[in-house]
Amino acid sequence: MAKKALILRFSSLGDVVLTSVLFEPLIERGFSPHLLTFKPYDELFVDDERVEVIGVTKEEATSPGLVERLKREGFELFVDVHVNLRTLYLRWKLGGRWVRYRKESLRRRLATKFKFFRKRYYVTESYLKAIGVSKRPALPDIKVSQERLEKVRELLPSTDFVALAPGARYRKKMYPHFREVARLLRREGIEVVWVGSEEEAPLAGEGLNLCGKVSLSDLLAVLKLSKVFVGNDSGLLHCARAVGTRAVQIYGGTHPTLGFSLYPQEGAVIIRDLDCQPCDVHGKGECKFGDYRCLEINPSQIVEQTMRLLRER
Repeated sequence: MAKKALILRFSSLGDVVLTSVLFEPLIERGFSPHLLTFKPYDELFVDDERVEVIGVTKEEATSPGLVERLKREGFELFVDVHVNLRTLYLRWKLGGRWVRYRKESLRRRLATKFKFFRKRYYVTESYLKAIGVSKRPALPDIKVSQERLEKVRELLPSTDFVALAPGARYRKKMYPHFREVARLLRREGIEVVWVGSEEEAPLAGEGLNLCGKVSLSDLLAVLKLSKVFVGNDSGLLHCARAVGTRAVQIYGGTHPTLGFSLYPQEGAVIIRDLDCQPCDVHGKGECKFGDYRCLEINPSQIVEQTMRLLRER
């Protein structure tokens, strides 16, 4: 029987998706991967038989009941890829063998002020190094069942389509010209499907609007069936790459040096690379200039990269 390893990552969406980079390496080392995360992120893995997921609410995350449950599971390895007060509390309560990833928190914060600190960094590589792995692709990977793909296909255009995700957690990460991108793509004969939360539905333009209309697990199927994904530096971008869909990633107030960039083989990264990028580790707050100049990217540039990826399929 395989030994059990528990990966701890409570939020947010993109970070939880990226934990999938750990599944295969842990299995190869004789471990059965388990993941502790917040609901509803547990829905992401319902079709992925490689991992057992424990979904909890914020209130349950440090409850005595959860601690007792985890003790009964008999985990031989805890992989902390969150490293916050909740995981530190669980480490104190559970004991055992723990490893943690290197967040580079100070270096990333300094990168918002000084160019010198804007070096190459991928969070997925840091996740793998936490378990002693360095010589393998650090690409996220989540399985989607054929049954789900067939079910979701009925909702989608009968022709090839591009998925557009106009939303992000913060304003400084939200590209404002997605509607024009959609118009230009449709002029090229490319169908468009909009994805995101219900709150993001009003951002959609021409095409099929599925924002808020599918579950997270079904959303993965939509993204897998799309030919290219176009989105901000956001959680849905990582969902798309985790199901093997090439993507166009648009940067605003953040920057690849913070660890969440696509690899070259995964698609195209579009960034103005201004002196003020990144202005915040998470993209919070308002533009200090008031004009969000980092997001003023010509829609034709985004369409050009999207069409290139379509041709390269």
